[in-house]
Amino acid sequence: MRKNPTTTLKIACECGYDYDRVICKNINLTVNPEAADDDLLLAAKTIAGLQTLPLHGVERLDMCDLAE
Repeated sequence: MRKNPTTTLKIACECGYDYDRVICKNINLTVNPEAADDDLLLAAKTIAGLQTLPLHGVERLDMCDLAE
């Protein structure tokens, strides 16, 4: 049985390069676990639009405790 579901929205913005590797700054936001993927993507793009750095990637991380 799932308990304590949490969802984190991770937004990575490019801040530089190290040879052929992209260096990013991450913004981690705790969001409603029942939020739709499309809504989170729209929110991430809107937040990234407020940044001066280009958007590199968006991730949704779902976690919960498993118990009997």
